[in-house]
Amino acid sequence: MRGIANLRADATAQAGQLVMQLRASTLWQSSAAICAFAALPGEPDPLNPWPANKRIALPRVSGSDLTFHWVAGPGELSPGRFGILEPAANASPAGNEFDLILVPGLAFDLHGGRLGRGKGFYDRFLAGASGLRAGVCFDDQIVADVPSEPHDQTMDFLITPSSIFQTTKFH
Repeated sequence: MRGIANLRADATAQAGQLVMQLRASTLWQSSAAICAFAALPGEPDPLNPWPANKRIALPRVSGSDLTFHWVAGPGELSPGRFGILEPAANASPAGNEFDLILVPGLAFDLHGGRLGRGKGFYDRFLAGASGLRAGVCFDDQIVADVPSEPHDQTMDFLITPSSIFQTTKFH
């Protein structure tokens, strides 16, 4: 039992390092409109603590797509279709143009590849969205190569607790 508690404490510490890394970066500091996500258990939470002086848009599942809505704070979120926190249906729509798009994933590679959860929500959204794309993950989620298909969307940057990587896709 002690090992599980240490793993949770380590993940919390790493998530805190990731947030510090992100918020100190030019990517974050030069972005006013940020597309983010509500972290699932085990994912690093880029919005903890909730950022001041940024416009934050979060996803809401709408059929087979994601729609993004402006959110002023975590109190405006409630569990959605998959139990993930999301904005209310009547929250102000954010559209698809952002300065920075933070994207969750199970694994990423330095070529910009991303392995999602298999339903294609983010790939469909990213296909029509504009803004720098940054995968948010722990260091051990970066792998040599992520399998890809033609519809898969790639990242420009990867943000981890130890570093921010510019992917080879961005060059």
